[in-house]
Amino acid sequence: MATRVPGGNADDDTFVSLHHGSGVRSHLWMNGTAAQVGPRFHVLGSESGYTKWGLDGQEATLAAGALPTDAGFGIEHESAWGMLGLDGAQHAVPTEPGDYAAFYRGVADSLLRGAPAPVDPEDSLRVVGIIERIFRQTR
Repeated sequence: MATRVPGGNADDDTFVSLHHGSGVRSHLWMNGTAAQVGPRFHVLGSESGYTKWGLDGQEATLAAGALPTDAGFGIEHESAWGMLGLDGAQHAVPTEPGDYAAFYRGVADSLLRGAPAPVDPEDSLRVVGIIERIFRQTR
């Protein structure tokens, strides 16, 4: 974890290697000052890989004035789909439609009607715990 911007107050260049109980290793990195953006998701396995560029299109759609209730909201154009396969044999895979509204309906149902939360709070606490451990180890 590093702060590259002189006088910056937040880390803007970070790499983390996580070893999961299943034996899988995840490499996570971000750089807020890089001259070129990298893929948003880049998942490599021994038999295939998946690469997806760009952020969730719902944000830009909302900023442009669309509403989550509009027909087609959250559906990405084919040009934004991720690529699945091997080098030389990749094909575009449709992105699952985004649905921010469903998440917030789930939050409301949880708070108002006691339904299960859309994200298990224990999972959120585990993620915060991992971030805190990484932060302590790098300082």
